[in-house]
Amino acid sequence: MKLLFLRFFYFAVRINDTKFQPIVDFVKYAVSEGRVNLAYEVAITAWKNKNNCFEADSIIAHFGNNGVVANKFLSAGLLKGKLNTVFHGYEISEYDNIAFWKEEYVALSKSSHLLPISNFWKNRLESWGASSDSVSVLRMGVDTKRFSFNDKPISYPVKIVSVARATEKKGLEYAIRAMAQLNNNYNLSIIGGGALEKQLIALSEELDVTSRVTFHGAKPPSFVKTTLDESDIFLLPSVIDSVGDMEGVPVALMEAMASGLVVISTQHSGIPELIDNEKNGFLVPERDSTAISAAIVQASSSTNLSMLRREARMKVEKEFNSHTLAGHLYKLV
Repeated sequence: MKLLFLRFFYFAVRINDTKFQPIVDFVKYAVSEGRVNLAYEVAITAWKNKNNCFEADSIIAHFGNNGVVANKFLSAGLLKGKLNTVFHGYEISEYDNIAFWKEEYVALSKSSHLLPISNFWKNRLESWGASSDSVSVLRMGVDTKRFSFNDKPISYPVKIVSVARATEKKGLEYAIRAMAQLNNNYNLSIIGGGALEKQLIALSEELDVTSRVTFHGAKPPSFVKTTLDESDIFLLPSVIDSVGDMEGVPVALMEAMASGLVVISTQHSGIPELIDNEKNGFLVPERDSTAISAAIVQASSSTNLSMLRREARMKVEKEFNSHTLAGHLYKLV
């Protein structure tokens, strides 16, 4: 059915709406790469709005793939305005997405302002050929006024928390393996359901750490806040997953740093742009449970935690503050 509509779309454009040719070219490219659903969604949206033009001073497309499609609609006269495209993570890291979208992103830089959320992504776009004049970093951030700063002594046993979906990218396997290398003075709470939760539970049983690793599953914000308030260390051991998916700069880390939790994460994607190792948190290599356990011991025994927490809060207030970043966005667009 979708392919039938696409044949109609090609014919109708050839006869009546040649301004849609950039969309047809993209749709044919998508079909040739096996992305029929994407091709259909773009074509049907264009066709249903063929007599409309949505106009704005500035158009913001979140995720690079949406920016590419928006640019096709601009070319066809369905949209009118200055296009700005925010790049977050999966669309510029997953191997299949890179293969399909890479050249489209480079072409997009000639007519859209590209706004990657980290220098890591900025460098990637430029290395592919995007014009540096069209690429500016736009941070994601948090409202620091929502987070009360708590500079408290480390509790014993030490309470570690990970708030993350149970997916490969979050690296929770290595958090659990790190727990197996620690003694009974350390407990880990994992909040967030996900596809790999059962496997992670099985791993904790295999490693005999079930008494010190608690899986809470998905929980409401009130439960998450209470757990964060009671915890000492926030652990997010992110990794590049098997399909290439990567983090951007996780907002969960920003929230933890603003709240006074000691953060431990990995040298991954844009995370080192948020965490300065041993200054406002701790960074370890990806997939290294031994390094994670060592960082946990170092963090819990440090005599300099008050300074580290204050540095973390200041980092978020200065560079990842949503109020400041809103003004930055206004200037960019």
